[in-house]
Amino acid sequence: MTNNVNSYSIAGSIYANYIIQSIALIVIMQFSAEISKQFGTDLIGVGYIASGIGFGKIFLMFIGGILSDIFGRKPFIYLGMCCYIIFFIGLLFCHDIETAFYLAMFIGAGNSFLDTGSMPALTECFPRSAGTASVLIKAFISIGTLVLPFIVTVFHIYQLWYGYAFIGFVVYLLINLLFLLPRTFPSSNTVICSDKGESNYFIGKPNFWFEGICLIIMGFTTTATFVIILQWLPAIAEKGIGMDEISSKQLISYYSTASIISVFSTAYIVKKFVKPIYCIIILPLLSVVILSLFLMNLTPAMSFFVAIGMGLTAAGGVLQLTLVVMQQLFPDRKGLAVGTMYTLSGLSFVVIPLVIPKLAVTNVSYAILVDLIIALSSVILGVIVYSRFKKVVDMNKI
Repeated sequence: MTNNVNSYSIAGSIYANYIIQSIALIVIMQFSAEISKQFGTDLIGVGYIASGIGFGKIFLMFIGGILSDIFGRKPFIYLGMCCYIIFFIGLLFCHDIETAFYLAMFIGAGNSFLDTGSMPALTECFPRSAGTASVLIKAFISIGTLVLPFIVTVFHIYQLWYGYAFIGFVVYLLINLLFLLPRTFPSSNTVICSDKGESNYFIGKPNFWFEGICLIIMGFTTTATFVIILQWLPAIAEKGIGMDEISSKQLISYYSTASIISVFSTAYIVKKFVKPIYCIIILPLLSVVILSLFLMNLTPAMSFFVAIGMGLTAAGGVLQLTLVVMQQLFPDRKGLAVGTMYTLSGLSFVVIPLVIPKLAVTNVSYAILVDLIIALSSVILGVIVYSRFKKVVDMNKI
């Protein structure tokens, strides 16, 4: 067992990595004008490059989860950081769209390795506060998505080469890598428990092939719900609703600010009042309401409302809470839980960039309708999982 100082040091390094992870996930779209020019392509071509993120994530997430259970968490966190460094440096010297696609796969690979090492590590560092520790990841993800649009705006105003930003990201990763080097990680056999230390909370046997599969599918639906907004709301607002380019990109800053507020609120609520199993139903349900209102009133004002509303709900840590529920049900398969759920999460990064641009070009309403249907699917799956959860877990012990 690690001491508190070491646990907080590990957590600090992990959270710092998630700032860069979030930047890497949207940096292609935020610098879309520069990247389009570099590769001589259009928005659909940039979407093709971005879809490489999902392929990289899908191919490596499952195996990463299994190997993380065997070899420990630290090596996979390092692998994730190195993958991001390869992408940021490689793209600067790339002028071939196919090569750029493969470089984008390193973002997905980095995402996979970082998640399969970091998610279990956080629950093992803080077994009595696993929900809070996991949800706080979203705060640092939101910091990255909050800061990047401002960086992009500065680079546009002063007409700076975007490569300087990429070099800065690499330096940041190298510093964090050195900081993490001397840290000793806790045992991978650590079990999530209540704040009183109660870890024997089962009254039945969970079924991986039923509630486990439902939770894995929620890895896709909960991710796709916010990915559509995170990656494509600016394009939807600009091309389909008529907002100017700068204002449309700033929507992501509103989204990220709301997400940060939501994460800390959710972390506190989960620790004090509401169990994660309830949150994975409530938060997607609120997203359904917001998207329904947007579908009925596609205006610039509603775009700001949706950016804030989806930041508060879809980006408030629902994916991480779904993972906590999965780890509660299957405590001896924490790495596998991350690997399977985040494989489906990665699938959304493949499907969304390939589908949403075509829908948005045809009719903006179609893109929003797809998001609404996906969010509704999360609600239905969450209800199914809850019906099983209360049969196999003593709700008073978690």
